[in-house]
Amino acid sequence: MLGVAHDVQGELTVGPVVQERGVTFPVLIDRQSLLARRLGFRIVPSGFFVDGTGVLRYAHYDDFDIADVRVQHNLQRFLEDQPLEGPRAEQRMQPGALELFAKGVAMFANGRHGEAVATWRRALDIDPDNFVIRSQIWAVEHPEHFYPVVDRAWQERQLLKEGYDGPLP
Repeated sequence: MLGVAHDVQGELTVGPVVQERGVTFPVLIDRQSLLARRLGFRIVPSGFFVDGTGVLRYAHYDDFDIADVRVQHNLQRFLEDQPLEGPRAEQRMQPGALELFAKGVAMFANGRHGEAVATWRRALDIDPDNFVIRSQIWAVEHPEHFYPVVDRAWQERQLLKEGYDGPLP
């Protein structure tokens, strides 16, 4: 098991969350969200099963939860090298939004935080259901609602405040 944290702010913000939650498996920090761009997911957590040869055998793009009985069923089948039952079809990240998100990550890494957030907002205009992008904006602008614990109730209120009318993650 391997976890990947998508957080442009890096170890200083992710480390305390990992420690507070008692995570015992390795957690990589993907500051540029390269994995999200490669696999195209729009929300975290997402879950993937990759076999020993590097083949993606299962992809769950929408609110992956290891405690979900369907995920546990597929994990057991994966470990037994049996066919897996895929989750419902998911929408993938828009390419234009991916490009803008990547540009914003580079700006953020160079200390241009305001420009990064503005660029991410343009990406969010292209892909308003993208919660990887949305949560990065929020985490930079409202870190008190993300570290050391993610405040889900605040996120739901914020979505309503921003006029988001899609399904809540």
